[in-house]
Amino acid sequence: MNGFAFLVGGVLPYFAVLVFVLGMSYRLRVWYRTPQPAKLKLYGPSETTTARAVLAEALFFPSLFKGDRALWAMSWFFHATLALVFVGHFRVVTGVIDHSLLSLGMSERAIGQMSAGAGGGAGIVLVVTGLLLLGRRLTTPRVREVSGLPDFFALLLLLAIFATGDLMRLGAHVDLAETRRWAASLLVFSPVVPEHGLFLVHAGLALVLFMYIPFSKILHLGGIFFTQALVKRS
Repeated sequence: MNGFAFLVGGVLPYFAVLVFVLGMSYRLRVWYRTPQPAKLKLYGPSETTTARAVLAEALFFPSLFKGDRALWAMSWFFHATLALVFVGHFRVVTGVIDHSLLSLGMSERAIGQMSAGAGGGAGIVLVVTGLLLLGRRLTTPRVREVSGLPDFFALLLLLAIFATGDLMRLGAHVDLAETRRWAASLLVFSPVVPEHGLFLVHAGLALVLFMYIPFSKILHLGGIFFTQALVKRS
């Protein structure tokens, strides 16, 4: 195992988890200690309607739809595709999805074709919508004024992750058996790291993103639910 592979696949995952846990603990502590001026009801008169409204906001962005439909379309497809990619990556590191589909009668070839089609399409959608969102930050005056370095860093990091993922999907394929063996080996603290250069770059960028989440606006989804709990506690 070369030094870069060991650093990215054998050391960085543990460090990233540590940073993420500490960062999230700090973020939750800050949210929890933020004083609330009064008992507020943001979304409706009852707990049921409040929970429903918060869930609807998290899943469908209705307030954004009312304010800017073009941005809503880009954001919704971006986040929905991210969710699909997350499920796909669960397949990359475990065989659970494959076993489930095989039990339903799908063949391994059909599963591979479905994964290639869905993953390839999702990767292209993410790159296109990511570039559109980046272009909007650069060209729309009112958005550019409120955009800082962290906003551009997050978008560029995501685009780099998407691009390296697409390159693996479209050409430099990675052996699923290797990635699953690597993920399993991390759980027993005995890393067996694939020495696939592009995979290591992709994984390294993803781990950097994982560490950055607690300190960035990427955490906005969790904030919706946690701050609503604070409002009801006030």
